[in-house]
Amino acid sequence: MLKRLIAGTLATYLNTGISILSNLILVPMYLNYLGKEQYGLWLVVLSLVSYFGFLNLGITQSVANLVAGANAKNNLSGIRSIVATGFWLFAALAFIAALFLAGLFKFIPMDNLIKVSGGLKEVIASLLIISSLFFLLKLPLTVFRVALRSLNLIYKEQLFVILGTVIQFLGVLLVLVFKIGLIGLAVVYGSAEIIASLIIFMYLVRLIPGLSLSIKLMDKALVKKLIKPSLYFFLLQFVGASLIWGADNIIIAVTLGVSQVAPYAIAFRFFMMCSGVAGVITANMLPAISASYESDKEKLSLIYLNALKVCFAIGILSFILLMNIGPALLIKWVGVNNYVGDSTFYLFVWLIFIQAILFPADAILMATGQHSGYAKLVVLEGLIKITLSLCWVHSWGILGIITATLISRLCITSWYMFYKAAKVTGLNRETFIKWVIYGSLR
Repeated sequence: MLKRLIAGTLATYLNTGISILSNLILVPMYLNYLGKEQYGLWLVVLSLVSYFGFLNLGITQSVANLVAGANAKNNLSGIRSIVATGFWLFAALAFIAALFLAGLFKFIPMDNLIKVSGGLKEVIASLLIISSLFFLLKLPLTVFRVALRSLNLIYKEQLFVILGTVIQFLGVLLVLVFKIGLIGLAVVYGSAEIIASLIIFMYLVRLIPGLSLSIKLMDKALVKKLIKPSLYFFLLQFVGASLIWGADNIIIAVTLGVSQVAPYAIAFRFFMMCSGVAGVITANMLPAISASYESDKEKLSLIYLNALKVCFAIGILSFILLMNIGPALLIKWVGVNNYVGDSTFYLFVWLIFIQAILFPADAILMATGQHSGYAKLVVLEGLIKITLSLCWVHSWGILGIITATLISRLCITSWYMFYKAAKVTGLNRETFIKWVIYGSLR
């Protein structure tokens, strides 16, 4: 288990590094070849399409838990049934969403909803339709990646993801260099993710004899098992994607115009890349956390303690470095005209630190199924964040949005995540101070 954890972590860091390198190269090229307005439109479209992720309904986490349980019992027939059931359940949801999408585009003029210049209005509808269809096609295929992770083969799953990232990078590069346009960008962007998912499926077929997508393997009883525990997973996903992290670009586009989206989105991407360094560690601990919660609470406490120490150290180091050299790095990366400003950037740095130290608690609550209270508070956090953002964006611009994000996170969910994770793992305050804070600083 330790070897696979190390291998998975290293592979995930490699994937993260490649993604960061890809963004470092592509973001300036987006701005250069597309311009600030077209790039802003592309980011808004991605934000809108990401709302189809709500069709997940938290089912992927349920699939992960069931596959992990079946794998622990060496129940290959169970894994085959879970994968097929999850696939067809998602396929049905995607089909319903496609019908809804057709009606939506028929009766609502999308080109009037987003503030762009006259020339770009003509491509908005096509861009949204193509991007949405690719997302819906990809949705059932996510079951394959989840299944591979739950078999404790995270390192192999990450290697396949790296392959998809490379394919996507090369495709986008060609689209930009040859000036194919936003439509071509949408096709290439979506196709790369589908190709990577199909490759994972072919590997799973070799790994699990008899694995098939035959509808005969679909189990109605499993459908209930997948849906029933997914409500709070869905709430976390829905609120996180729609209110806490996903609405910023849309609010900016509607209130300030799409030209203001790019600087904020670039800073946000920088935030995601930096905080993701800590997230990699906890993501690879999920299978071990689930197993320990069922059989060895002492081991669970040790896993949480070690994760906290590492993530706290990463958070402190990131904070110190970014406060000193972060603005210069971002300006060198995208240019001063696309820099979000010192005040907004420094608040992003604080958010990076907070997110880093919260990742272990998030992993504990999600992997043990003790996430209902967490989900309820996240809903409250999301509503407060949106309310504050809409109030402050008119007075402070994009600074108001990051301020709303930071305050709502600190006041609503942060304290509870620490409290609940400590209760689940049995980690007391003295141990936290002595072994986490003191140990990390030392």
